[in-house]
Amino acid sequence: MKTTCVHMPRPGVLQLVERDLTLEEDEVLVKTYQSSICDADLRAWQGQFIPDDIPPNCFPWMGHEGGGEVVEVGSKVREFKVGDKVMLFGPDNAMSTYFKAKVQNLYKVPDGLDMELACLAEPICVGVFGVMDSGVKLGDTVVVAGLNFQGLIAVEGFKKSGAEKVIAVDYSDAHLEMAKKRGADVTINTTKENAKEAILELTRGRGVDLAYHSCGYWNPRTEEYYNLCIDVTRDEGTVASLPDIMSPIRVNLHRFHHHAMEVRFPAFMHHGPEFRMRWIPRLLNPVIKGMLDIKSLITASYPLSKIEEAMQKYNDDPDQVKILIKPD
Repeated sequence: MKTTCVHMPRPGVLQLVERDLTLEEDEVLVKTYQSSICDADLRAWQGQFIPDDIPPNCFPWMGHEGGGEVVEVGSKVREFKVGDKVMLFGPDNAMSTYFKAKVQNLYKVPDGLDMELACLAEPICVGVFGVMDSGVKLGDTVVVAGLNFQGLIAVEGFKKSGAEKVIAVDYSDAHLEMAKKRGADVTINTTKENAKEAILELTRGRGVDLAYHSCGYWNPRTEEYYNLCIDVTRDEGTVASLPDIMSPIRVNLHRFHHHAMEVRFPAFMHHGPEFRMRWIPRLLNPVIKGMLDIKSLITASYPLSKIEEAMQKYNDDPDQVKILIKPD
């Protein structure tokens, strides 16, 4: 099988190339319905440092968010059959017309989930797991610092998990407006006001019960927003950080220790495949039931042939959240 796929020979350059896919006995061949751009893709494209424990096929062969329809299975595959609709949970070059993946990186699309959302299952599950694993409790005051795809999921997720007040913090007025529509009680633009002072005033100096950091990968505000979370969390409160922080940052560990704070790093995709497979139905259930609005987080869509334009758009436009890539 031949596939047309996205290859990044060096930072800043994306090429459409044709590859031959040879299916191994434990692999599944998928006709791509859709992929999407992750913050990690943008980081690699920008030429920033990528840790050496990232799977080697993640870059330069692009696309670890996506899904499609099974068109062939290896001789030892029993979990899938031709015609199954599947979601990808692994770095298998989904920015393509066809891709192949090991059984452990695929999951059948559940009933009630349309394909556009199903192909976003990986980042959706990351975001919903972040909410469920954050320790949020009924009546909490929560700050969400960084309104990317997962941060905006968190705003709505925390409100529907019983948070009494959600404070949304970002640098984009468009993101902040989206947060309001998803239930944020207060919005703060860090380019226009002092977020620390505003949050401490709102909480009468006490601080929030839970600070949720959702600003990593490529974002130059990663350190600023992480330390903001530490600074505005009450004694014995919780700081949860969702995104991968791939370069060292300086944070105030003294405050963590001296104020008996709990630190969490929800990391759904960095658990083993058995863990992920147990959690996927639970994480997608709120989406299937209509409890979380994911569609409004899709801010652009491009054909595969326009991948360079799509990545440039994501790089240049701070108001983008999630950009879809679909085969021509």
